[in-house]
Amino acid sequence: GPASTEPPTDSPNAPAEPSDALLVVGQRGQDGLQVILASTHEQIARLPLGVADGRWGTIVSATSTNDRTTISELEIESDTVGRSQTIDGTWRLPAVGSDPLPVGVSGDGLTIVLVDASPGAGGGTSRFAVVSRALDAPPRIIELTGSFEFDALSNDGSILYVVEHMPVPPEGHYQVRAVEVASGSLREGVIVDKAGNGEAMAGYPVAQLRRPNGFVFTLYRGADHPFIHALSSTDGWALCIDLPGTGALDTAAALDWGLTPSADGLSIFAVNATLGLAVEVDPNDLSVRRTARFETPPSAPISLAKFGHEEGGPVGQRVVASPDGSTLYAAGSGGIVRIAADSLAVTGTFLPGAAIDALALTRDGGTLYALVHAGGRIVRLDTASGDEAQVPGGGFDRLVAIIPL
Repeated sequence: GPASTEPPTDSPNAPAEPSDALLVVGQRGQDGLQVILASTHEQIARLPLGVADGRWGTIVSATSTNDRTTISELEIESDTVGRSQTIDGTWRLPAVGSDPLPVGVSGDGLTIVLVDASPGAGGGTSRFAVVSRALDAPPRIIELTGSFEFDALSNDGSILYVVEHMPVPPEGHYQVRAVEVASGSLREGVIVDKAGNGEAMAGYPVAQLRRPNGFVFTLYRGADHPFIHALSSTDGWALCIDLPGTGALDTAAALDWGLTPSADGLSIFAVNATLGLAVEVDPNDLSVRRTARFETPPSAPISLAKFGHEEGGPVGQRVVASPDGSTLYAAGSGGIVRIAADSLAVTGTFLPGAAIDALALTRDGGTLYALVHAGGRIVRLDTASGDEAQVPGGGFDRLVAIIPL
């Protein structure tokens, strides 16, 4: 149904007609992505699953066949493969938390990291392949003794940060280590919390936000409360920012946390629409500015599952911020809530009772696309009036980009 409350007076004016757009989506049972026209479901292109640049002009992918992996760079607009390289072994681009899109490309775009995806991967050894984006030199294979996962790359690709899973309590105990890419060796010591509280890090990653200044913010589900692990990938230190512990024991609800930057980059918002929590974080002094609680729509009984010239609109699994900075949209198991960024007050709700897997907002802020878990359908919402229309088709399980026409 339509939004339950009136839109804020400073919200952007909705266009006379809902904005059409190109949506980058995935469908259940298919490995790659599709570019579709939202109004008709016409397939414009097919894309491999990979790491796209900020404007979806190119996408880097890794595909494996018969113990060989090909790394390719696709120019999306022309649908032509540029540079490519085939290396020995079965490798894939890493992923963090429940994000459907992989990561593994450095901030400067010049370094690619792959993780071992062979059937016998693990067994006390963790392997990473570091490849130059030029795809003109053999990969550097890094082998680490122990259970390690990809965490982040420094902007210049010289340092690989990995999460080392510890076999000792507490549950989910981990520590972050730094690897010198040039030598392939671990640095001495671990990346400790700069607050110096001595507590063991323990939790499971839910979402990650990478900033141009080299900071990487990873939201973890902890035993007692969620927290944001803020890593300076340039200087090699970290700080943990605690979030409210409400609903910490609700595993499904804990997965509904999302991270998004404000339009001006001066704030980071952590929002959980299922738990009714919104937190504003100062990305400079790494502290919580404000916390707000709000009523959430009743949840439906459902099991939660987890190109090149114009800037795309904001997309997120759980939360997006309007380009003008005035509004947040947060999704959860009971629908979507609209939140005023200046007050963290709820100003409206959409699709009450529907579990939402992802959101995409047009750059004019007038149209919001929501991926509904049940049936994998995508609903187009007018953010001013709350009017709904369904994108033709169904069975979608990813909504990862929106490109203006």
